[in-house]
Amino acid sequence: MKQGLVDTLACPLSSDPLRLASPTELVCDGCGARWPVRGGIPRLVPPDLVEQQRKTADAFGWQWQHFSELHPEFEAQFLDWLEPIGPEFFEGKRVLDAGCGTGRHAFFAASYGAREVVALDLSGAVEAAKGNLARFANVHVVQGDLLRPPFRAATDGGGFDFVYSIGVLHHLPDPLAGFRTLLRFVRPGGTIAVWVYGHENNGFVRNVVEPVRRVTTRIPPPALRALAWPLALGFHGAAKGVYRPLNGTAIGRALPLDEYMASVADFSFRQNYGIVFDQLVAPTAAYITGTELEQWFADAGLEDVRISHRHGNSWRGQGRVPASA
Repeated sequence: MKQGLVDTLACPLSSDPLRLASPTELVCDGCGARWPVRGGIPRLVPPDLVEQQRKTADAFGWQWQHFSELHPEFEAQFLDWLEPIGPEFFEGKRVLDAGCGTGRHAFFAASYGAREVVALDLSGAVEAAKGNLARFANVHVVQGDLLRPPFRAATDGGGFDFVYSIGVLHHLPDPLAGFRTLLRFVRPGGTIAVWVYGHENNGFVRNVVEPVRRVTTRIPPPALRALAWPLALGFHGAAKGVYRPLNGTAIGRALPLDEYMASVADFSFRQNYGIVFDQLVAPTAAYITGTELEQWFADAGLEDVRISHRHGNSWRGQGRVPASA
């Protein structure tokens, strides 16, 4: 772990600076808390997580260590989630990936020329992220809580030029609280971008998948992985055999989730298997309306706000913190 990262970190309990007491321990002189460093990863998870957070971390931690590979299609997905932000936007910036999972997005952020990337996740997925990001000297992996990020805030001389959170806020106990928390770590003039599940056009997921999820989240992940396999066969077959040939036709447009299903038709079975497992393993999910997301950005006083629908069933949002903030 590099000293530059230590200077960025703060105690998640007291917000005081941390110091590296040994290669395997960080110490907060403000409150006396001690935090382990294992495998080069600072482990800054508060002990008082709510049960929902623990369940979510356990579920996704298992998932991302078993679906940890990086696929070529992930780059186009990443840029689509951030549209209209492109690769050139990252050049020279200090970036926070809030909820990094396997590190797939941090990988591209670093590849695009970011000066420094910090990849944060609450779960054991940090192990997979560490391996996937090992080639980059300017990327740090940190295990911590997005609702209490273990970093110096922008008002304390810390912060990031660009903070993004893709597919994470809707799994928090309070998505809006997560958004407001991340804003504290965006420097004046910096940008925040999020992607969340949409309420609109997601009736099938909300009314069919959600009730199933209440059952499947009680199943141990190894057993759930086996259950997800035949469901993934159906999902993969429908995407390739039904949605792709009917894409753009009147019949295709009448099918539920037509844009989304057509978008995954070119994925491999392994990728679609991961998507099905992801839907079954998440202990909780919120569905955000476009109006709600617009209000998040308006209430934060952000500039150059862009809210856009993705595949008709999810929302992208991005905005810039005023330079005078």
